[in-house]
Amino acid sequence: MGLMSDPRMVRWSKLSQRRDETWQGGLVRLPTWFEPEGEKPYRPLAALWAAVKAGRIHLSSPMTDAEAGPETVLDTLLEFACDPSFEGHRPGRIEVTDAGLADFLREELAETEVEFSVVEHLNLHKIVLEGLDSHLNEDVPQIPGPLEGTGVTIDRMRAFAEAAAAFYRAAPWRHLTDIDLIHIEAPEGPVELRSAVVLGMGDLMAGMAFYPTAKDYYEFRRMATQPGNSPGRMTSIWQVAFQPITAIPFADADLWMEHSLETADERAYPVLLRFGPDMRLGRAGCAELTQVEAWLRALSATSEAEIDSGRWHKDVTTYDGPVRVTLAIHDLLKPPSPQVWAKRGFFPDTRSHERTLADMNRFLALNPPASEAHLRATLGKHFTGRSLDDLSTPPSTPLEQAQDLCYQAFASFGRRRIQLARQALEISPDCADAWVILAEHSISHEAQLECYSQGVSAGERSLGQEMFEEHRGHFWSVTETRPYMRARFGLARTLEKIGRLEDAVVHYQELLELNPRDNQGIRYVLVPRLLQLGRDADAARLLKQHDEATPQWAYYRALIAFRSSGPSAAAGRELRTALRRNSHVPRFLLSDEAPPLPSMYSPGSVEEAVICAHELKPAFAATEGAEDWLAEVIAKRDRELRAQQRKKLDAKRNRKRKKGR
Repeated sequence: MGLMSDPRMVRWSKLSQRRDETWQGGLVRLPTWFEPEGEKPYRPLAALWAAVKAGRIHLSSPMTDAEAGPETVLDTLLEFACDPSFEGHRPGRIEVTDAGLADFLREELAETEVEFSVVEHLNLHKIVLEGLDSHLNEDVPQIPGPLEGTGVTIDRMRAFAEAAAAFYRAAPWRHLTDIDLIHIEAPEGPVELRSAVVLGMGDLMAGMAFYPTAKDYYEFRRMATQPGNSPGRMTSIWQVAFQPITAIPFADADLWMEHSLETADERAYPVLLRFGPDMRLGRAGCAELTQVEAWLRALSATSEAEIDSGRWHKDVTTYDGPVRVTLAIHDLLKPPSPQVWAKRGFFPDTRSHERTLADMNRFLALNPPASEAHLRATLGKHFTGRSLDDLSTPPSTPLEQAQDLCYQAFASFGRRRIQLARQALEISPDCADAWVILAEHSISHEAQLECYSQGVSAGERSLGQEMFEEHRGHFWSVTETRPYMRARFGLARTLEKIGRLEDAVVHYQELLELNPRDNQGIRYVLVPRLLQLGRDADAARLLKQHDEATPQWAYYRALIAFRSSGPSAAAGRELRTALRRNSHVPRFLLSDEAPPLPSMYSPGSVEEAVICAHELKPAFAATEGAEDWLAEVIAKRDRELRAQQRKKLDAKRNRKRKKGR
């Protein structure tokens, strides 16, 4: 650049020098993310200079990595020195952490007698960045960096990153759920990392969660799902979570970017954290990091057959050397009874209750009652008070035996369900419920579609055409038809998920023709799909056929009226009826707010409104002008309510004045 080629350099050379002042400078990574549309997100850089004695700082504008360089650091230095609001002077000493930057500045500023020094840390930079982080991310908990754990080095983190990438690519959540508790029987390792579950099935965030013991795991689940019914106190748990780089702590993101650590996917940056009983966050030391690395490497090399064996060994090489890992799923080695599952806080799927109905049907087929009184007496004697495990008439045909395994699967959890479903198909490939179970445990829409399709075909084969003709109109009342109905409903829902709405509607309508009483609640998903397809007349007929005084039905009627006649008096009447049923629904229909669906609700509540809006929103969004109309009606109603309140308040004041006279 040359000393005299820039007016600022001339100004710099003429500034007085404070030999007792030190300036610290260089490029810093800002604690925020920029996400340009259509481009990859990035952490911007900035040049930062800080005067140690004066306590002043100067930060450049954010820039990309391509824009940043030693020249920008020098530009920012000159801006700082020549700033009219600053005491224009040169420091006696300049500190940087980059030797290359020091050489560049020394050459450019050679004629100005400034001492240059390369140091390991710039304390003022750390303070400034911590302040920026606190300001920009005030609602985000402060998390220690990955290198702050005892004995953790970049090379150890590199080994952890490689193991995590292998785990993510292996995707063990294809085979394991967060209910399949795995025990690491060897090596012993830290006590808090001896049991674990795999996360990722069912759209959960991918990763692993670690617990000291099985008891701690089940207590944690009780506290998470039934906070009022759990007397326990949460123990410390560890978790490896895979997330996009924009969602992980800045220190982790910097480590991965600066040292090119391995990742399996842009959504798969791994972070290992300890959650203490007080929810304080901690980082792993070398012992914890190596133990988790062993877990990840062993599971990434595990086959589905090894999982089903219940106990298996894997020889892996961690940062600390080779080790044999022994893993076991005790619930597969000794499957728990429904009673044991209940003690843990897991209760059987309601579909398992059909086992008693199937048993009853077999018993009555062999022992037909002579009269209605005889039937009541027989049922009371043989089935009242019986548990799900007790059968009066064991299944005899292959299909009955396979179906009975499915009923047992519905009373089981995790991998055991898949095992029982596969055993059922080995006995009878015509077992529709076995295909339903496999579909429910599939992680891709393609696999779900295949399994449900197989289930529908299996149900058609097992039932036969005569069954469809004989029982059409009350299909669900025949226990043997229900697996087929479940498979076809699942097929329709999957078709809907992949955008094949018209195909899904065909299945929904056929299911309703088979069983107009609609025990499966098909009408609740069919009405919005019909509206999305513009089949308002069909939707209106369905609403009339299943006349209900629910908010969903009222809002659907209002929408159909608006579609038919616009913002008419008829549409207004229907909307007012809907608002009386639940006035909170428009709040969620008219905003991008999408809170999680509640597990329970009361009529007229906000929770009910969340569920209603979730079902209604696609149809309202697909109707031109519907949201504007709804917003206008709500605004008018609110104005009228405020006017009424003012009128009441004025009347109250007038009465007080008259009374005062």
